[in-house]
Order: sequence, then C-alpha cells, then structure tokens
Amino acid sequence: MKTSIQKAQASDIQHLAKIHQLTFIRQKDSYQWILSTFSAYPRYICYVLKCDEHISGYIFWAQKSGFRPEVILELDQMAIHPEFQRKGLSKRLIEESLILLQEELMQNQQSIKNILVNTSYDNFAKKIYEDVLAAKEVAIIADLFRLPEVCLKSDRQDLKFLDVES
Repeated sequence: MKTSIQKAQASDIQHLAKIHQLTFIRQKDSYQWILSTFSAYPRYICYVLKCDEHISGYIFWAQKSGFRPEVILELDQMAIHPEFQRKGLSKRLIEESLILLQEELMQNQQSIKNILVNTSYDNFAKKIYEDVLAAKEVAIIADLFRLPEVCLKSDRQDLKFLDVES
C-alpha cells in the first residue's frame, strides 16, 4: 500500500465528510462540520492521508489565540477511515502533517512552541498522542462530554522528528 500525506484541497471535502461520518458516529451533519472547519484556513489547516491515491484519513491543526511568532497548535481532529485503522497510519499522519505544517509556518516567520490535544479519557488515541507527540496529561475536565476529557500538552523540543528545520 502506497501512502502519502498532503495538504487538503476543497475537492477533498466530500471524502473527509464521509470519513468523519464513519468515525464520529454520534455527531451529525459531517459535511457542514468539515466544510466550516476547512473554510477557516489559515486558523485551521487540514492534511489528508492517501492510501493508494484514495483519501483514507485527515487531520485538522488549529492555531490557538491568534497568529503569533511562536504558535500554540492544537490537534483539533483526526480521523482514519475504519478500513485503514490499526495499521500505524495515525502516527504517520501526525508526524508527516506536522512536518509539512512546520514548513508552512516557517514561511510566515512562525515556529511551533507547544501542541495541545484533548480527547476522551477512554479514547485509544490518547496513547498515540502520548507516544507520538510526547504529550503529557495536564488537566481533566469532568462532565464536558459523555466521559471526562483529558487535556494533553507537548513541548516543541520534545518532538525529535521536527528537527528537519531548514
């Protein structure tokens, strides 16, 4: 299986909405959610995972609290099509999209300072975020959604795969 990560295009929105619908089954109106988030560029930046030229996943990164020289990023949402889950693609999507995003930020004289991610306390992705982003739990919010929400934070210097700066 040949895989690649690239910046999402407007023509990808239908595919992203289908993946969202299959992955986040309790949410509604996947198309509107994806369209509105995608349309908030450059506040939100989306990358797609392609497997054999078919969109198989996506990730939304968000710049927090304005456009700053040192960016606080949030991994806002990530989804892998159910047929492609449990193949190590989440790790690849996070790492490679973050490298591409870092390159884009550098063109705007910006750098990554920290990365935030929130997830349900029982979400299996929590372990992925801890492993790939070296993210550490900094807070738990009870009664936000159906289960407690865990807030994780990663410092830029902990991300060795980002040491590809030009």
